[in-house]
Amino acid sequence: MGFLVLFFGVALAVLAIGVVVYIIVVMIKKKEDKKFSFKISPKALLQIYLYAISFLTLGIAVIGLSTTIRATLSYPFGIQFSYTLQRANDLTEAQKFDTTVKPETFQECYQGEVQTLNGTDFCVDTSQRKTDLINGITLFVSMSILFAIHQYAISKIEKKKILGWLHKFYTFAGLILYSIVSIIAIPTSIYQLTNYLLFEPDTSIYSTPQAPAMAIAVTVIALPLWIYFLKKTMNLKEDKE
Repeated sequence: MGFLVLFFGVALAVLAIGVVVYIIVVMIKKKEDKKFSFKISPKALLQIYLYAISFLTLGIAVIGLSTTIRATLSYPFGIQFSYTLQRANDLTEAQKFDTTVKPETFQECYQGEVQTLNGTDFCVDTSQRKTDLINGITLFVSMSILFAIHQYAISKIEKKKILGWLHKFYTFAGLILYSIVSIIAIPTSIYQLTNYLLFEPDTSIYSTPQAPAMAIAVTVIALPLWIYFLKKTMNLKEDKE
């Protein structure tokens, strides 16, 4: 969940900064050239729409695929690899704090079922990964289709009619977004995976180690996109020269 908030936060920040920079550039041009008029044609609006939706659908597709990978990894590596599990409630400990607690009304888990891992009882909600799998696949497939449609529409626009600044902004925004996500996801995934592998079970723990699956999934997806947009940005620089 933390990575999803991070992703949307960075994406919104990149878009907001881009809009502010563009407004500043327009104001400077207008100040320098009194004859300069800010007009947006219908074709320009269409291109802005296509690039904006492409950027958005790609981001949501990444989230959907990350969620799918996390849920999928829970099957071969165990649910604790993808989801952090909380320790089940203990009747004896509960009665120490509240003597009115009765065995027949006591709930070991408020959600999920009790499963024993490394000698400790944890609450495991197997329906969560099924839900994530369904939601993840739905998001990824639907957004991928929409992304492909809008990219196809962009490709049909003649190169001479494409707004150069818009294409450059789209490419650079993608570079900034996926580079920031990768820079955060790579060390996070390494740390969480190392902590998970070196974790020593203890009956006194209240939860399993932080599950590394989501961080790994984000890294696997964001890193290639970072490289892709980096190459695209380098090509823009070469074209300019």
